[in-house]
Amino acid sequence: MITQTSYKDRPAICFHSGPAAVLFLPEDGGKMASFQYRDREYLAQAPGTTYLRLGPESDYVACECSGFDDMFPTIDPFALDPTSDASAMAADHGEVCRHPMETRIEGDCVVLQFSSPTLPVRFRKAIRCAAQGGGVELDYEIANESERFVPCLWAAHCMLRAEKGARIIHPYAEDASIRTMFGRQLSRTETLPFSMAGESYKYYFRAPAPQGYAGYRYRDGRTFMLRYPPEVVPYLGVWINNGSFKGMYNIALEPCTAPYDRPDAAQAASVPSALRPGETIRFRVSVTVEEAQEV
Repeated sequence: MITQTSYKDRPAICFHSGPAAVLFLPEDGGKMASFQYRDREYLAQAPGTTYLRLGPESDYVACECSGFDDMFPTIDPFALDPTSDASAMAADHGEVCRHPMETRIEGDCVVLQFSSPTLPVRFRKAIRCAAQGGGVELDYEIANESERFVPCLWAAHCMLRAEKGARIIHPYAEDASIRTMFGRQLSRTETLPFSMAGESYKYYFRAPAPQGYAGYRYRDGRTFMLRYPPEVVPYLGVWINNGSFKGMYNIALEPCTAPYDRPDAAQAASVPSALRPGETIRFRVSVTVEEAQEV
């Protein structure tokens, strides 16, 4: 069931899916603002009753910075045309999260669409209740509507509430090679290190994932799980925030199309990070809470 509601002071659309209630903000980049399952909120929440809106020129960190944003065409800013001395910059954490989405309801599905003001790209996300269990399915379609290559990447920015003793779930071997972006290197399934107050970490697994999933298993056995096609979304980043950022304790699961924070950095490392002329990529991300103990 789909209902119109609000989140703080912003218009929201709620998907009621079994024991889950999932809120999206169509006027704020289509952000997944809340994921409640039975007695628990799973997404990291910013304090306060007023939503700190993110605009085209806003400081991402100074705004709401919570929940699950789509990052496209980048995570870190980069020059859209490096050959130009006055090139426009792709915004921090991308454009999609900074703009309102065209919204329409089609039966049991809500379609959100955004056309980039700086790139010849159309971004579409269709949301429906998950076929099984409690959660939602996100069908993405990202289209290059030009005859040139467009440097870009997509990454989830899925900030989850952390819990001491919870564990990150992923398809990699324990000795898989990682690239640390900041902070000290951790074991890939280590519990959140609350004893190391004020630190934070981010890393990417270097290799493409053997399977398409990432999750966070809480002490009660429930797992917040993202599932996606590894042939389209082959990489995974993980950010662990142990209080150094805004005094929050969260982990962020970041499935992505390239294991770098900028598409130009990915291309410099010979990792494909562009849409070909006329290319459209499509993929589904399933977002659920799983009660079972096994992946």
